[in-house]
Amino acid sequence: MKSALPYLFLASAAVAFSPASLPQQRSISTNHVRVSTSPSFKHVKRSINNVNSISTLPSKTTALSATATTSARQFNAKKRVATFMAFMTGWADFLLFTKYKFFATMMTGNSMWMMSAIVDSRFRDVAFYASVIASYIFGVGLFRRAELSYKEKALTGLFAPVVTACFLLSDYLTMLNPACRWIPALMLAFSWGIINSVGSEVTGTLIFVVTGAMTRFSNMIVDRISRTAGRKKIPKEAIMMSLSVIGGFWLGAGWSVWLHKNMPQLTNHGVFSIIGGIYGALFLYLDREQLGAWWSR
Repeated sequence: MKSALPYLFLASAAVAFSPASLPQQRSISTNHVRVSTSPSFKHVKRSINNVNSISTLPSKTTALSATATTSARQFNAKKRVATFMAFMTGWADFLLFTKYKFFATMMTGNSMWMMSAIVDSRFRDVAFYASVIASYIFGVGLFRRAELSYKEKALTGLFAPVVTACFLLSDYLTMLNPACRWIPALMLAFSWGIINSVGSEVTGTLIFVVTGAMTRFSNMIVDRISRTAGRKKIPKEAIMMSLSVIGGFWLGAGWSVWLHKNMPQLTNHGVFSIIGGIYGALFLYLDREQLGAWWSR
């Protein structure tokens, strides 16, 4: 009996480790590829996936960081342009009202004065304000048409010299005859139709509508403190853009008043030539990278 024990032990071990006694491994056949689903294979597969996800994490993080940096750079560029163009609008508005008694940057006041002239039967004034409004609309439409046709070449190839020439000529005509205002008014209104279109295209906001910027600013403040509105978080970019337009316009208007009081001769002769030259240089600057709409990259 004792001599049979080793043989019984060997027989039982062989049965224990035979393929029939091992746990079966299920496999799934997909397009003739057998994929094992055993616990050991799953463990190895998870490890490989974890390694791959860890290895791709730095590249994804770098891409997200680069995207955020680019977006911030684009917004800062738009904000600077919006502030500067709002400053120029504030500077010009006071001069236009003081020198010509009309507004070339926006048509609300001209529309009001035109209606007043109609009621008072001052038909010459009606014709004046109606022609100024039409000239502004023509400038906006011409920019839109050129933008569709020439795209990035519209600024430097066409409108930078046109706008500058209109400002210079308006100043020159006023120097020849201080009473002349109709033709200069038409040229300035036409130019600001283009200028406002450029500002809206570049910054994505109406840089000449201070009331609109104040309205957006007030709504954001109320939504932030109102429980009914859900105390919404104030969008940083939106409120900064509104403040840029408001602050830029105020600074420009203050600068214009100071300049008029301290250098009145510049208001009479030369100031619109300076403004026109600045706008022409701005247009060239905006398209400095081969006119490729750098602000949208």
